[in-house]
Amino acid sequence: MTNSTVLVAITDLFFLSKIQTALEHQGCAVRVATQSMQIIKVAIDQKPSLLILDLGLSTEDPVLLLQELRRIPDLHNLPVLCYTNHTQVSSWEEKLKDKMTKVVPNSYISSNINNIVGLKNLFIP
Repeated sequence: MTNSTVLVAITDLFFLSKIQTALEHQGCAVRVATQSMQIIKVAIDQKPSLLILDLGLSTEDPVLLLQELRRIPDLHNLPVLCYTNHTQVSSWEEKLKDKMTKVVPNSYISSNINNIVGLKNLFIP
């Protein structure tokens, strides 16, 4: 995934900065969007290799956003790495049953910060 684009939908500026710096250090171009239509537009225009989505986005309903993304043929197989509080992972997994969507606790991303690019391997069967 080196030299690829990652779309990041995160509103927590500290976490966003941490992820953005790590991805850029790993050779990725980073695009940030936090509104549904903006996320979809950037995904269509930039064709990212991964979307990292904060399930706690207060501006959007993640379920509806993912349903909309999956309706677009070019985005049907876009890997989406969602993160949330560790106590909510199983609840979100139930809501987001989709082979190209993975839900992890935010601590998982933090503990793998130096290899965020490698997290795309979660989507390989």
